[in-house]
Amino acid sequence: MFQVLIAALTAVAGWILPRLLAVGGTVVVSTTVLTPIFNFLQGRVVSALNGMGADAIGFFQFVGIFDAVSVIFAAYAMAIGMKVAKAAYQRAGSKADA
Repeated sequence: MFQVLIAALTAVAGWILPRLLAVGGTVVVSTTVLTPIFNFLQGRVVSALNGMGADAIGFFQFVGIFDAVSVIFAAYAMAIGMKVAKAAYQRAGSKADA
């Protein structure tokens, strides 16, 4: 009985471990590489917008332009991270099955 459970758990661990490591690796890479790049670009856009007159800045804050810029850059970072994680998950699965 225990040998069957150990064999099943070993098979499940062998199947899921490469996928979890691939996704975890992409999360680490996107956190340490992609997020700072997008934060830098977002800071450049916001600083360019802040260079305008006080009335324009007040209008942009009222309309929510600064929040929209933050949302757009966060969405791009998340979309790229999801695409990379999906590709790594599929690639890890194909290598483990071969």
